[in-house]
Parts: sequence; C-alpha cells; structure tokens
Amino acid sequence: MPHLSTDVLIVGAGGAGMYAAITAAQNGASVLLVDKGQVGRGGATIMAQMTVAVALGEQEPDSAALHLEDTLTAGRGLCNEELAALVCEDGPKRILEMEQWGTRWAREQDHIKQEMAPGHSVKRCCYVDFLNTGPAVAATLRRKVSEISEIRRVSNLAVIDVLVRDGRVLGAVALNLIDGDLVTLQAKVVVLAAGGLTK
Repeated sequence: MPHLSTDVLIVGAGGAGMYAAITAAQNGASVLLVDKGQVGRGGATIMAQMTVAVALGEQEPDSAALHLEDTLTAGRGLCNEELAALVCEDGPKRILEMEQWGTRWAREQDHIKQEMAPGHSVKRCCYVDFLNTGPAVAATLRRKVSEISEIRRVSNLAVIDVLVRDGRVLGAVALNLIDGDLVTLQAKVVVLAAGGLTK
C-alpha cells in the first residue's frame, strides 16, 4: 500500500483547503493537500459568481460589528454566531491579502468598489466582476499554493477514513481514483475542508 507522510494533511482543495494549506506552510509545516478531483478546481469557491461581503468601510462607513448584526438578522437564528463573528472580523484582512496575492477586485478611484446586496444595510459587497469572482479567487489561491514548495498537491485521492488512536489523529486512508489502490496518509494534524464528508 503506498504511503505518504506530512505534518498537516488537508482533505479538500477548494478555497478553504487551499487557504488552510497556505497558512500551515507559512507557519513552518509540511503540507499534503489532497482532493478527489483536481486540486484547486473544485469546491464551492470556484462556483461562486457574484460578490463577497466584507466590511472594508471604504465605500461608505461600515464595521465588523454592523456586518455581524446584519448577518445575524438575515440569518434569522440559523447562524453559528461565533463563526459569523470570526468571518466578519477577519474578512477585511483576507480581502486585502487576496489583493496582494493578485486578485483584481473591481476598483473605484483609490479603493475597492463595493455594492449593496440583500441582507446588508450598507454597500459592502466587493467583486472581481459579477460572473467571475469565485473563479478569480480560486485562481489566485492555486497560484499561491503552487509557489510554496512545502505544499504537496495530490489529485484524485478520495479520503475514506480518518485514522485515530487513543483520541489522537494519526492520518487517513485514501482511495486512488485512478488505479483503485489504497494509500495511507500519515499526519500530525488532519484538516477536513471538503463538503460531503460523513462518518
């Protein structure tokens, strides 16, 4: 059975998985980024077309607190408040970081342009263009991942089990979708960044 070893195993290579891989590598970890399809070509990010809501406050006055208030109101009790607060607080930094990495957000004069969208009380939705925002963000993340030698990318591996002993993760077992072989993936940390994972 083929065997791979790493510090951090990330299962799912959409936007969340690629960003997790970048962050782990920047913090000194060796990373194995695996996906059942092509790394960086699947997941929800690449399917997103329109805008990203973030309280930059450059188009008009805004704040993370107001963004959170709008999010919880629009969510009508269905939001994970802790996660929503984290997204609202961290969002502006991530958008500016993506711009530094090459995402070409639509601009108006000296700032990133933002538009109004349902559920928001101010203009806070930025975009690349109205049909290409998700693919542009995914492309930026793919480029960034490809620049970091500590990230190994493996496509066509479907993780079928996470290995745990005495409450501690040891890695995972994956199915190679090309030849049907099982592959063991040894890791100190496993990040599940793929949709549709069940146990």
